Amino acid sequence: MGQGIAKSRFLHRWVGVSLLILFSGVPCRADEVLTVSRATEVVKSDFESFYTGRENLVRLGIGVAGAGIIANTSIDRYLRDRYQEDLRSGDTDRVSKVFKVFGAAYVAAPVYLGAYGAGRMLRNPTMEEWAQKSARATVLGVPAVLGLMVALGADRPTDGGESHWKPFRGEHGASGHAFIGGVPFITGAMMAENVYVKAALYGASTLTALSRINDDKHYFSQAALGWYLAYLSSSVVDQGKDLREGRLHFDVSPVPNGWMVTVRKIF
Repeated sequence: MGQGIAKSRFLHRWVGVSLLILFSGVPCRADEVLTVSRATEVVKSDFESFYTGRENLVRLGIGVAGAGIIANTSIDRYLRDRYQEDLRSGDTDRVSKVFKVFGAAYVAAPVYLGAYGAGRMLRNPTMEEWAQKSARATVLGVPAVLGLMVALGADRPTDGGESHWKPFRGEHGASGHAFIGGVPFITGAMMAENVYVKAALYGASTLTALSRINDDKHYFSQAALGWYLAYLSSSVVDQGKDLREGRLHFDVSPVPNGWMVTVRKIF
């Protein structure tokens, strides 16, 4: 349980860093559009859509029910045994080490901060949008992830425990790594227009979850539920309000005889 408390505290710190990204655009002049009140309004809208919106609650319920069927039958144990005995190897372990990193909060937070700062400096709205949306999706989904981790109460395979839910008697009902590692790729996939890029990013979004299965840290249902929460959070943010609404964006592009400055405003 001590490890779970430490994990919870670390995720809370991560949320703090994510909020810093969301509110880092606080203006110095009255004519700036992105204000604290605007950011607060957007985050509030995200939370209302995720936690009280009927459509999302139905989708969340379906996901939890599906995970429950796998976790509370012999399916999880069968999948775990088949993978560990027939598929896991030194090669999969080496690949797993790489993709596990994407699920670490101490990696994701500085990446988002760096991408957001670079986007502001380089006047790259796509980079800025990706960082903000990824941060918003993480802030949005963390309470659900932490709540389901404890409420469902499952064990880790490596602890010799079963996948069956034991409410409030365990802390591994959903994978936090799968959630954090899935958000940035899913966000990128939802922003991508090219169908091949979109498919590649969706595929990459599952790799952190698969690394947890490979390392025997989570059953399939736990990893899948963590990924699904990342998908739902990213989807709500993608369909929600845009923090960039009303802001002026300046883009500088080279042209044959010099440079072209483009000014655009999102309404």
